Formats: sequence, structure tokens, C-alpha cells
Amino acid sequence: MTRSFAPPPEPGREGLPASYEPVSVGRIKTTRYLREALTASTGPAVLLLRGEVGSGRTALLDGLAAQLRSLGRPVLQTACLPGHHLTPCLLGRRLVAALAGPGAAAPPEHGAGARPAPDPQRPRPEPRTPGAEALFGALDAALRALGPVMVLVDDAQHADPESVSVLRRLTSRHTGLRLVLGVAPVRCGWPVEQQDERAALEPLSGDPGVETVDVQPLTADDLARILATRLRAVPDEGLVTELHRLSGGNPAAAQAAVGQAESDAIRVLIGHAHLATGARIPVLPNEDRFIQTLRGLGDVPWRVAKALTLVEHMAPLTVELIATATGLSRGEVREALDRLTHFGFVRGPEDAARDRTWSFRVPLVARSVQARLGPYERRVTSATVVRALWLRSTDEAEDAWAGRDGRDRAAYRACLADRIVDAGTMVDRDRAARELFAAAAELRTTHRRRASAWLGAAVERSDDPAPAVPVVLTHASDAIRAGDDEAVEATVHTLVRAQARADVPADRALAAIAIARTAAAGDLAGLCAHYRAQLAATGTGAAVLAVLAASLLGRWSEALGLIERGGLDQEHQDPDRAFVTVVRETARAMCGDPAELYRGLREPPALSPVLSALYGPLGSTLVRCEALLALGDLRGLTACLRRHGLTADRLPRHDVFLEQFLRGAWSEAMENGRRLLVDSAPAGRAPVNSLLHGRMSCILLAQGWPARARTVLGLARSAGGPVSCPPAAEEAAIHRFHHRAPKVREVLRRGLAEAAAGDRVRGTGPLWSALAVQEAADGHPEAALTCLEELRRVGGAADDVGRLLHLRTRLEAAALCVPLRRHLPDVSSDGPEAVGLARHLGQPYELAVTLLLAATAAPGTGAGRRQLLWEAYEHFGRLDALLWRHRARLAMKDAGVPVPGPRDAAREMELLVARMVAEGLSNRQLATSLDVSETSVSSRLNRMFRRTEIRSRVELATAVVTGAPAFLPRG
Repeated sequence: MTRSFAPPPEPGREGLPASYEPVSVGRIKTTRYLREALTASTGPAVLLLRGEVGSGRTALLDGLAAQLRSLGRPVLQTACLPGHHLTPCLLGRRLVAALAGPGAAAPPEHGAGARPAPDPQRPRPEPRTPGAEALFGALDAALRALGPVMVLVDDAQHADPESVSVLRRLTSRHTGLRLVLGVAPVRCGWPVEQQDERAALEPLSGDPGVETVDVQPLTADDLARILATRLRAVPDEGLVTELHRLSGGNPAAAQAAVGQAESDAIRVLIGHAHLATGARIPVLPNEDRFIQTLRGLGDVPWRVAKALTLVEHMAPLTVELIATATGLSRGEVREALDRLTHFGFVRGPEDAARDRTWSFRVPLVARSVQARLGPYERRVTSATVVRALWLRSTDEAEDAWAGRDGRDRAAYRACLADRIVDAGTMVDRDRAARELFAAAAELRTTHRRRASAWLGAAVERSDDPAPAVPVVLTHASDAIRAGDDEAVEATVHTLVRAQARADVPADRALAAIAIARTAAAGDLAGLCAHYRAQLAATGTGAAVLAVLAASLLGRWSEALGLIERGGLDQEHQDPDRAFVTVVRETARAMCGDPAELYRGLREPPALSPVLSALYGPLGSTLVRCEALLALGDLRGLTACLRRHGLTADRLPRHDVFLEQFLRGAWSEAMENGRRLLVDSAPAGRAPVNSLLHGRMSCILLAQGWPARARTVLGLARSAGGPVSCPPAAEEAAIHRFHHRAPKVREVLRRGLAEAAAGDRVRGTGPLWSALAVQEAADGHPEAALTCLEELRRVGGAADDVGRLLHLRTRLEAAALCVPLRRHLPDVSSDGPEAVGLARHLGQPYELAVTLLLAATAAPGTGAGRRQLLWEAYEHFGRLDALLWRHRARLAMKDAGVPVPGPRDAAREMELLVARMVAEGLSNRQLATSLDVSETSVSSRLNRMFRRTEIRSRVELATAVVTGAPAFLPRG
């Protein structure tokens, strides 16, 4: 009996990326086991290394050979080719030549360690070959002269049985001879019809001295490490999950998937790699090893494989459906499926205890095979599937598809809808339209782009598309909120066709969608053109659309003027009066007076065509929520959502990000924000359309990533489009971090000038605050006082958020400029009041910053000051705000307050320094930015190098950007 060994996945080395390992990721444990088995005196004489096509078996053997040679063990490495089994004793003769001595290892074309050619020519059988006994004697003599040797043979399934039998006999005579045979269940390079189906390794069958080691599929963690090294970025969980699903853990398939997707679908942004939403991964080319091998199995298995791609997971019906669609008999189909299973392409029912069905082992192969279906094949097979399922009850059909364990019923409905679309006119039109409408309504959020195609097909098949208009409008609003322009475009075309055939008035909704799409695309010129066109038109409808365009442009005073001059909020018969009302509330809040907005929160939500088209069922509630997010009022947002029975996850993704930022869920916020940037999905709605980049930059700088923070702001500038709140304050914060005072003032004054030109008030508070602090730091008390007065004017008393910013700015400016304190006689009471306001707002970051400033401004070293510092330090820790934690430690040192957890603090300082080294900062820049000495920075780096065995700043940067364990924050 052969024994089978399946090693568990191995952990990576602390602090180092995967590229520092001696062999490929996911194979270290297997290689170690093989090495120990071969070098142990009691190890097995023969090891069968078994792995499917693309499993990395060859690379593993190469790594094993390199390790054995490094230990001083003699290694003979060779490989067999398809057709070698036709020449008796061929492998043995090559080994005799190799063992004879250096320079006579083997014929040049198949020398020891040589790799077989991609498309080898079939070798000719020699007319006379030595017998097995003669081969045995020759090998025996060579082994006696050479001594112990390790023989590694790759693709041994192509070896001749005579040589394998002789080698096994020799292992009994020569205890120093160890044999490793790499074997694959699939024969590559030759059509099966030209191969002898005899098992090449039959002589080893049932041998107790033979041990089988299976090459295990890559785990998701293995793939994550490979991606991190290849992309020099931390791979997103969604990217790893999808590529692992597509590859089935097969290294060659994973490499093909990454290579095919890397140019378009995989996007690297601020140190993380993501798979773009809805990205289409190209199929495998004809010359790929999987496609070539599958085509080589013959015409019938190829036809069955193509049909199987459309009917996977339908065990009770698979054979019947494929037979009907292909014209083959059931026996032929079953034989072909068994053949595909035997050669490793398909899992049979007996191999899948859970699914009990036929399915492809590597989904990427299934996808590539399906792409090779002709239009007629796809239509016929799809129509066959649909008719067969319609003959059964819904529950019975779902069980046939998804299995009786209840696995993902949505997959059944989505795949059935796809088959209905593919079937075209070959199935009943009315039933097809009903089922497509139902599938689109049910799965519009989880299968958005596919649902767009279903809706289009349903409208084409429906005799009366009027009932479909609300469904299409809802789908369009979902796609707009998700920033999925492709789905929006497809849905708009469907809506136009439905409106034309059903005579349903949807002109205003269509125009609103067009304006919102222009804003979401960042097309400022196009949005301005829409605005001018609606201003030039007449009628209430055009005025409402002009208000919409003005709000998306951030021209709040113009929007108010349009509303008041046209009396739009008094048009009781106009269906969009509710929309105009919420725009008026938002505009006044953005102009510095949020009182009307807070009064409107107590009113029940109202709907309008424009609200429905852009915001879906949330309507005016969503508009008000977004205004609260722009104001930074987390408590008001929470109360508004609770009043209407909603939760924050019901909001659009941009709004969810802003809520996570305010709530202090920064890890979740960054994951969400990166996804939004990767998908190039700017919010096509004011006033939240320009807050994403600024908030992300704030998080990145606080966590010690100044270069990444600057990159995000650069993306904001390159994206174009309307800007409600320019991120000048965040850009100035980066310059202040680098101690560039002139650039700080330049950026802030430019931002204030742009805001004044656009007649924007809300959002200028942080600019006046930062400018006041900078003027105070530069010793200009009069200029700082002027900035404080402007800050109070633009919102310092309008709401709690503005009041807190004003108080905190007074505290910081007074602490930086002693002469300024004469003009602020009541500043001593600002600290306690600011802390009380910050606690009331319930925003961890704002509270932590306020506590630190209040503690810095507090006199003496009393218990109250110590408590403020400790609490601020704890809040910054929860946010992974390493830069602020460092500033808090400096404040503790100045106040004589002990730092909690000195070891953790030292590790955090190392991590902060490592991040900034990865950002490209020199030791001098690090010392300046962190207010420490260059000697301190240098000593920390040297200690870090010794602890992690990293040898240079380049290796340190690699370890940081690829997410090595030693450089991840402790959670």
C-alpha cells in the first residue's frame, strides 16, 4: 500500500515578505518533508510526488534538488516526455549515461536537469533496445562506482515501465539510492488517441516501500503572499478571494489569472491591490497548457466540456441536458464526463461530498471554455436548460441546481436568468419576461450589471413594458448611488426603450439621471453645459433641473436664488417640490445656517421623480443625511436614521465611508475608501462629492503615511468634477508635517480664494483654523486673531461642530503664540468647554485631538492633565493613529507623565519609522518631522534591522508595503 502525505500550509518568516523564502510559497513544508524523508536512513526508497497540471510540481522538484545539493548530496535530475514510454528502457539508458560521469550525463536534448520542450516531437522507437536485465547490470555497476545518489524524475507518468521496474529493484540492493518520481494525472503534449493508456507506474502499484506525497492546492493565504510579492502591495481580501476561486488553488491557473487581469482588472492604490468591481478577466489563450491539454482529450470530451460550463452543479439533470444539447447519447456523455474527471478537469459527484455534482475544478478553465462556445451552441444549450427547469417546480429546480444543502439560491436564479437571455426567442417570451423582471428586482444589488442585461432583455420580450418602468428606475438609482456607470448606461437605454413603447412619462427622471451621471464622471464642463441649458429653457421642470445642476456644482447661493426667484418651493402641484425643499435646506446649511435643515429632519420623508431617480426609496431622507455628513454631525445623522428606521449600511458607499470616519472605524473606512477610489466612483451628489479624498488623506497622515496622503489628494485634483469642500486643509496638514510653513500659507490662502470665488462658506472653517494656527506658530498674533474672527463668522457658533473647531483653534493658537493670549483673555475656559463638546459629539478622533490640546494648554502636571493625556493616547491607539500617538508621547514626556506600556510604545515608534522609511523619507526628514534627533532615528533603524534580519532600507520598504507580519498594527 502506498501512503499519502498532505502537509499543512506553512507560516511565513516574521518580518520578511514571501520573496525571501528559498522555495515557492505554499511548498516549503512539502519540500522540507521530502528532504527529511530522503536524507533519513529509515526513509522510503521511492517517493511519488503527485500533482495535477500547473500544481507547481516541477518548481518543487527544482527547489528540492537545490536544497539537496546545498547539503552535499549527489543529485541526478531529469524529466520524461510524452511518448517516452514507447521506447523500452529509455529512461534507464539515460540514467546510465548520466551516472557514467561529468560530461556524459545524457544526450544533449534530454540532459540531466533539462526541461522538456513546450511541444516535443514524438520520439521514434529504436529498432533494438537492451533488455531489462542488461539495463539492471549497467545501472548496478554505475551505482556501485558512484555511491549514494538521489534520482529525481519529473513527469514520470511518461516513463517506460521497464526502467521504473529496474529502478525499484535497485533501491532494494542499494540503500543509498533514493528515487523521487513526479507524476501528473494528466498527460500533456500529446492527444490521448496517440498514447498508450497503460499506467507507466504500474510496477509500483501496491508496493509498501513507496510513499505518495500529494502537492496540495495553494491556500488563500499562500496566494495572498504571492500577490503581495508580485504586486509590491497588500492584496485586498476580495482580490485574494476571487483569484483563489478562479484558480481553484492551482498555481499555474493563479499565475494565469493574475497575468491576464493585472493590466486592467487589478489596480494598485496607496499600498493595496484591488480587483476592480465588475472587471472582466480575460480568458485563457489557445496556447495555454490547460486549453491545449483539454483539447487534446478529443472532440467528444471537448464538446461535453463546453456544454458543462452552462449546466454545472445540476447533477440530476447534467447528463440529460448535455445529451439533448449536443446530440450525443447519454452513454457517450457519461463516458466523456468520467474522462474529464479522470484527467483532473472536473469534479465528479463522488469527489464532491457537498455538491454531489459535476463541476470544473478550476473555474478559470470553465470560463475560458465557455468563451469558446459558438452563438448557436450557447442558444441551444441554454434553451434546453431553461425548458428542463420550467418543467419542474421552482423548489425542485432550485434543489437540482443548488443542492439540497441550501447553498446560495441566488446563484440558481442568476444563472437561470443568464440562460434565459442566452436562449433568446427559443423559449416562451412572456414567461421569460416575467422571470427576468423578477430576477432583476430580487438581485439588483448583488448582481447589478447582470441585472441590467436582464432588464434590457425583459423589456424586449414584454408586450407591455409599462410595469417595468419603476423597476428600471429603481435599478438606475441603485447604480447611480454605487457609482456603476456601466450599469447606469445600460439601464438608461432600457428605460428609453420602455418609455417609447409604453408612453410612460419619465423625461424629468431621465434628464436628472443624465445630469447625475455627468457629475459622477467628474465632467465639470459637461455639468456646466447642463446647467446653462436648463437655465435657458422654460418651465418648472427645467428650473428644477437647473437647481439640481447648481447643487452638484456646489453653487449653493445660485441654487437658493433659483428657488426663491421661481417660487419653486411654493409650487404645490409640482411633483418635485420635495426635492426643491431639501436642496434649499442643504444650500442654507452650506451657506452657514443649518437651522432649517435641523427643522426639516423632523418632517416625514417626501418623494419626487427626481428624488426617486437619484436616491431611490430613501429620497429626501438620504439628502438630509448627506448634509449632516458634510456638517460632520454624527449624532444628528444617527438620530435621523433611527427616526426613519434605517441603519448606516443602507446609505450609499460614499456616505458609509464618511459615517465610518466620524465613528472612528478607520480600518473599515479605509477599506471602503480604497474600493471607491479603485472603482473610480466619485459621488455624483453634493455636498458629499468632494469629502472622500480629504478624509482619507487625514487618516493616512495620522497613521504615518504622508506620501500616500499626498497621493490621495493628487487623485482628487486629477479626478476633476465639482468640489463642494476643497481638501486644502488636508494638503496644508501634510506641508505642516514636513515643516513647510510658506507652503502651508500658500495652500490655505488658495483654498480660501477658490471658496470665495464659488461663494462657498461651509468647508472653509478648517481652512481658517489651520491658517490661524500657522500664523500663531510664525509669531503673527494680529493675523492669527483675524483668522479666528473669520472662523467664528463662518460657523463658529452655528452648531456644535463649528463651535468645537473654534474653541480648539483658540487653544492651539494661544499655546503657540504667547502675545496672542492678551487678545484672548477667556482662553483658560476653552479647554474644559471644548472637551465637553467633543464628548457630546461622540467622534473618537475629534475627542482625542481635543483632549491632547486641552492637556497641552492646561497648567501644571496635575492628575487632571495626566488623565487627559492618557485618554487621548488610548483613543489614538484604537485608530492606529501612530503619528498622533507619537505626539501624545512627546506631550507626556514634557509633562512628566509616564507612557503606558513602554514596550508597546517602542514597537509603535519602530512601526511609525518603518512606514515613513517606506514612504521615502531620509533620516534627517524623519527627525525633523517627528521632532526627534537623527541619532535616535538611526539607532531605532539599527535595532529594527537586527530584530527582523532585514539588511537595508530597500528590504525594509518591501516588507512594509507587502504587509509582512512584523509591520502590521496590533489589533
